[in-house]
Amino acid sequence: MSLLGGSDLKEQQKINELELKINREKQKLDKKLTRKKILLGAFLVDALEKNSLDGLREYTADNLLDFLSRQTDKDLMADLVKELKDRASVENNNEAKIDSKLF
Repeated sequence: MSLLGGSDLKEQQKINELELKINREKQKLDKKLTRKKILLGAFLVDALEKNSLDGLREYTADNLLDFLSRQTDKDLMADLVKELKDRASVENNNEAKIDSKLF
């Protein structure tokens, strides 16, 4: 070991340890953000399935594909959008039938 380089090695090791710690914390944060997105997605899927918010199905069907930027994502979600449109159409038809019976 040289006379001038002894402390440099220790300092570099400390820097490396701190970088590892920073990377671990970033990974934890990324996992938390991913989990939040998954939970929010599950909540919205539940709301869509139960039709618990008026207009959510229609809004999702009309805007989801435009929101997505990757073609593979659009292809993946195309079946969902079609199903949402079909359900919205059926519900609108049922409401129209009910309304016509009232008048």
